[in-house]
Amino acid sequence: MTSRPVILFEGGEVPASLAYRAGKLGVDACPHVEFLDIPAPCVLMAPISLIENGFTGGLRGFIEYRADDAVCPLTAEAVEAVAQGGLCLSACTTSMLSSDPAQVFCAAVRKIAPAIGDMMVELALAEALGNSIIHGNLGLQSDLRHSLAGLVEFNTRLAQRLADPTLASRRVTVTAVPLAGAGISISVTDDGDGFDIDHELKKPVDVAAKSGRGLGLIRKVSSQIEGSNGGRTLTMRFLRTG
Repeated sequence: MTSRPVILFEGGEVPASLAYRAGKLGVDACPHVEFLDIPAPCVLMAPISLIENGFTGGLRGFIEYRADDAVCPLTAEAVEAVAQGGLCLSACTTSMLSSDPAQVFCAAVRKIAPAIGDMMVELALAEALGNSIIHGNLGLQSDLRHSLAGLVEFNTRLAQRLADPTLASRRVTVTAVPLAGAGISISVTDDGDGFDIDHELKKPVDVAAKSGRGLGLIRKVSSQIEGSNGGRTLTMRFLRTG
């Protein structure tokens, strides 16, 4: 059984772009009023400083709102995840780097999938987020960090790309959907150019490698992983064991 979520907008009147997008997705959007009793799962749309509020008091997700965003950040994937009893999180690249989204999101995952080892979920999600932010949205390769000089160059390029408003405003979206048998499916999607995940998954896992260890670690700690959306989405499934 599914229940369509309600988007709670923090900051006054609902922007026209959000009202239009919500209508297209078949959900309601209204101003966030404290203690308002809404008989439906709710998602908070607000500045990044309120990220933790999106997973407290029964809320099921957080979408960062920035007045200068070119398009409304509400997506069908986020809506469907929450409608299926799951969670969603969406924020721009700079905000993801300045907050601790993996810890916040995993604390919420623990509530809907308590039988899953939360340490493994947080480790995998942190690695997936790092890949989406650094390699996906910012287009940086980790092999630069093999030497001190390379690390300096990597940090220089990182600062340059974060200063580019187009790259910095790219989004990362995380969704979690409960699975039968007390499992959880978590997807991480970025706005980058994508890559051949299937090719990478065919490589043997080498957690001792100097670079490219993220996907290997994720494979080690999750039950299943797969890529989609041209390599911009990584889905990790965690199944109950024992």
